[in-house]
Amino acid sequence: MILNTTLRAAVVTAALVLGSATLIAPAVGAAPAASACVPLATPEFDGTLAALTDPTGIDTFEQARDRIAALRGELTHSDDYRGTFPLAFDEILSLVGPSIDSGVYDDPVWAGDLAVEVVRLYLTDLHKFVNGGTPSPHWAAALALTEDCDRSPGRVVTGAIFAHLIIDFPKALVNIGTTADNTKDFYTFGGALVDATPGIVSGFEKTYGTDLAGLFTGWFVGDIFGDELATTLMFQSVRTVALVNSFGLQNPATHDATVGEMNLLLGTANLALDGLEVTGLI
Repeated sequence: MILNTTLRAAVVTAALVLGSATLIAPAVGAAPAASACVPLATPEFDGTLAALTDPTGIDTFEQARDRIAALRGELTHSDDYRGTFPLAFDEILSLVGPSIDSGVYDDPVWAGDLAVEVVRLYLTDLHKFVNGGTPSPHWAAALALTEDCDRSPGRVVTGAIFAHLIIDFPKALVNIGTTADNTKDFYTFGGALVDATPGIVSGFEKTYGTDLAGLFTGWFVGDIFGDELATTLMFQSVRTVALVNSFGLQNPATHDATVGEMNLLLGTANLALDGLEVTGLI
């Protein structure tokens, strides 16, 4: 698929550009925790985490948002890398909710269903992970980073974000029956990812001591066109590929090739993120 090939090249180029940039300095105190990056478990907390990650019974946007907010509250601590993605996810969902209620969607039910489905997909794999099961390969790799104290918190969260955008998003779109008629709403929905970046950057620096502003505002085009446009271009490209891949997954003739493209794109993104981590930019 030409679009995916182009994006893979762009991801690699972005890593090289950002890796050599001098405008973005590594955050002071951004080094990984010196000891454990996952606190010692207790039977009580394990039970709480098992319950919070169980996707059973999550049927509405409010239930989905409340569950992610609760996970953020339980896990978002400087010594717990498992809280990195719930922090980002909660910031995004906090903006998706008002957008659903605002009347900007042609099909607000579709928007709510999409939010619920991406939460369900994430919780399904996180539930397996915290209970000693085997998550899907993309989440198995992303969640393994939460237990690797040699990795930076920025690398942990960005790995999860791309697992979410590149693999879960197309699957969720398929699961809720997305068609070409939902294209306009799809891009409206994705605006929450862009709008949430200041909250993600602020919350992440406060909790984990890592400055992600360079990633969110400098990917692909740096600060040349301004922070908001740079962030929009970054997410717009990934989201466009997610939509295209959702249609590819729905077509039996292209399903397997699309799965291969999605996995290849995620692998490329992870290599780029590794490069950013090495240079101290995440």
